[in-house]
Amino acid sequence: MKTMNAPPAKDHRDSLDVLDGVPGEGVSFITGVRNVEDLLLVPNTKWVIGSGFTDPVHTQNYLHLFDSEKETGHAVQPSEIAIRPDTKSYPDCVPPDWKTFGPHGLGMGRTSGSHLTLYVVNHGGREAVEVFDVDLSQGRPQFAWTGCLVAPKGSWPDAVALLPDGGLVVTSMKDPTDPETNNKLLKGAPMGWIKEWHPGKGWTDIPGTEAFSSPNGVVVSSDGKYIFVNLSAGTQIARITRGQIPPKVDYADTGGLPDNVRWSASGTSLLVGVHDVSSEEFVAGSSASYEKPNAGGNVNIPFKILRLDPETLQFTEVIKSGVYGVMGGGTGAIEVGNKLWVSSFTADRIAIFSLK
Repeated sequence: MKTMNAPPAKDHRDSLDVLDGVPGEGVSFITGVRNVEDLLLVPNTKWVIGSGFTDPVHTQNYLHLFDSEKETGHAVQPSEIAIRPDTKSYPDCVPPDWKTFGPHGLGMGRTSGSHLTLYVVNHGGREAVEVFDVDLSQGRPQFAWTGCLVAPKGSWPDAVALLPDGGLVVTSMKDPTDPETNNKLLKGAPMGWIKEWHPGKGWTDIPGTEAFSSPNGVVVSSDGKYIFVNLSAGTQIARITRGQIPPKVDYADTGGLPDNVRWSASGTSLLVGVHDVSSEEFVAGSSASYEKPNAGGNVNIPFKILRLDPETLQFTEVIKSGVYGVMGGGTGAIEVGNKLWVSSFTADRIAIFSLK
């Protein structure tokens, strides 16, 4: 396949000793990567996979691969992705248009030997969850596209998580054809959806979630009992107890607009990224960041990272609210050794904080 127009690779780091007046021990950055909105640590390896959110000016983006030991990263080119369709599992599905590829949320699938299944929400050319096989036997991970799940009409998927039975949970923040989207966002009104997808059954609604406002990041407990989902416009994280009639949903307020959520390395707590602004401020800030002179750069929206106890639904603050250097818009965090890696929906970098 022909290599598409790629942003320049800049495998280097910048660092700050003072965090713009926010107390802390300093933060470093991996720069030269664009709009890495989500991050996943590949289990038992040094590799981190990132997404690459498109913006109104840069209408093509990439999966990203990071070496956590060297703390470097680069965009994975379409020419590096093999095409191996699994037509039995994903019939009538063609590869995505790499010229408009827009990877958003990431989900970790099952592992089989040295192979890992990766689920990637894509907005480029279609609203879908793309499925990739990741071969870990060659030292550096090798990617192969194997299929897709096209989202129902009127969807704008955001995040995806694996269920223990092989099904998926997928969120959609909004209906992109709805002219009232911004009004609903500002009011915290019901919009978007969260659904399960199962092989042979397709998409099904999750009872008790009809009033959710902009479902965003999502994870599932290892036993499949709980789904945790961030409700961005609702300023809450919801815990859904599966298989219970009537459905039980518990809430915890984040004090901002929650974005991504990830399990900690130990699997005993959750890391929640929160935009520490009002809905009005978020809309204004993100709109300004997408103006042509600024697109692909950084956004001046303060964020914080919270740790959630999945049983008590109590929060503790891990990263204080702020814009770190020039990086704002922090969407979420993953633990990588004794460090916390933070992604952003619009930035030319990701941030790395020390954990103590």
